[in-house]
Amino acid sequence: MYISSKFNKYSAPADLIQTLKSNSESTAAKINCMRIGVVQEFYPENLTVQVKIADKKVIGLNPDGSQILKEYPLIYAKVCYCNPFLTYPLMQGMECILLFNDREIETWFINGGSNIQAYPRMHDLSDAIAIVGIRSLPNMIQILTDCLHLFYGQSDLQIKDENINLNTGTLNITANTFQTGDTTQDGTITATSLNATSAASGDLVDSQGKVIAKVTNGIVTSIS
Repeated sequence: MYISSKFNKYSAPADLIQTLKSNSESTAAKINCMRIGVVQEFYPENLTVQVKIADKKVIGLNPDGSQILKEYPLIYAKVCYCNPFLTYPLMQGMECILLFNDREIETWFINGGSNIQAYPRMHDLSDAIAIVGIRSLPNMIQILTDCLHLFYGQSDLQIKDENINLNTGTLNITANTFQTGDTTQDGTITATSLNATSAASGDLVDSQGKVIAKVTNGIVTSIS
């Protein structure tokens, strides 16, 4: 059947480049690489977290053209602290980066070492790794630019070039301690056993100059 040439101008031959581009975009939309998530619950016994993906997926359009959105299901991710010698509790609401492994990670997670892949999954939501620490602007914290700053609850540690500042309620130390230099004490010293080495003799005084103990030949003879 002959189609009049006046209709031909409204049709166009299939464009290979456009077809490949459309296919590429469709494939990319289905691949999970990295998302932002929000911690819902932390399981320290096996270092996993329940996470809510921060963005929503489009499942269609309303009659007015607006998008129909749906929350992603909660997922379970393996926790990465980045530093294997540093841990901290993860709280609900903490934000994180979700990385989706190229292949399934369950076999490695259970067995460790090198394994044969047990499942054919690729970039699956089931194979997520959560790196906690990223922050959105509404959850931003004060950044100190002159020190290494560690804080948790009411405790605060600032490591600077020439000094260290520690603010906390109670500091418990279980160790043998050796000191070179002077000690300034503002407050009460309570000791159950106090000894001095090298047969030292003299007075222990506080920051006000008050004698708090006397030492003779390395032995504390009195405590004020």
